[in-house]
This record gives sequence, C-alpha cells and structure tokens, in this order.
Amino acid sequence: MKKTLCILTFLISLSSIAQNFDAGFVGGLTMSQISGDGLAGFDKPGARIGAYISYPIYRKPMNFEVGMQYLQKGSRAPSGNNEFSTYSMDMHYLEIPFTLNYGFKNGLIIESGFGPGILVSYTEEINGLESYANTPNTFALDFLCGIQYQFLNHLKFNLRYGNSLIAIRKEDVKNSLEKNKDWYSSMVSFALMYQISR
Repeated sequence: MKKTLCILTFLISLSSIAQNFDAGFVGGLTMSQISGDGLAGFDKPGARIGAYISYPIYRKPMNFEVGMQYLQKGSRAPSGNNEFSTYSMDMHYLEIPFTLNYGFKNGLIIESGFGPGILVSYTEEINGLESYANTPNTFALDFLCGIQYQFLNHLKFNLRYGNSLIAIRKEDVKNSLEKNKDWYSSMVSFALMYQISR
C-alpha cells in the first residue's frame, strides 16, 4: 500500500517539474463482465481510483496521457440466473493506462491506448463458498478506447471501454459452460477527472 501511495505521489509531483504537464485525479464506477464464464452482461460493479499526467505532443490538440489507478473487475451471476444460485468473482488490479488523446474545440476528447496491470488480489465465490481451483494470471493487458468531455475548467467526464488482449486465465472448472476456454474480461467505466494543474 505504501509503494502505491509513493507512486501516485510521484506522478502528481511531475507536474511541478515541467509547466507543460497537466496532472490530476480520476475516480468513478466500473461495470465489467468475463467472456468464457458462461454468464453474460456487465453485471459486476466496481471502482476506478487513481491519478494521471498528460503532455501535449503536437500543437496542443494531441497529448500523451499516463496514469496509475486501482481498478476493480470481475463477474457476477445476474439475479434470476438458473445456472448458479450465487456466483461472484472480484479482481483487484493496479493498472498503468497510457493513451494517445486528440482534443476538439468543443471540449470533446477521444482516447485510445493500452492498460497493462498487475493483479493484486482476487476472490471467487460459488454458492457462498470461496473457490481457488484456478488462479487468474498475475499480468493483464487491456486495449482501451473512450471519450473525455471537459465541461468545467478543471473537470472532465470520462467514458472508457477496456477489453483484455491476453487471457485472464485458462478455465477448466465446473462453473464454465465451455470447458477449457480462455477467459477474457471487458469493462466500461464512468469517471470524473479533476485537473489540479493546467
């Protein structure tokens, strides 16, 4: 935990080193699902909390953005599902997303990039009992795309979609409808970005 706080502090302090850097905090909600677990739908809510810095690379409209964030992903059996009485998988990641952003004059920004991450912890429950039959991979890599909209001087709304490029794990346990199929995660996040320097 102390290492994470040190890294976040380092990211924010970079903005004081060079005036061209923008820096800020991000926080919001995630909705995720896992392809391969026999379920469907973005039914698993989670959190997205972190910090970011960005630097203009081509006459201001374009900038490179990198962050450090805590991210929750996973899967949950929707209410009324007949396959499981209860099922939940919670995965907690430390992610370093980096994107290339292009801004328009109306405050709209489009973003695209990648999000490498490290699995910090996870829990999986089937019918109220914890399962450790198959541990997810420690390393994750997501493709990211989304939009940002600056509606106040220091405040932006961010809608982001992420989909794993490498499998989060190889599934061969009973809760999979398709045996020995790789699992991939996908996520939609809704967040606010507060810019502390400009």
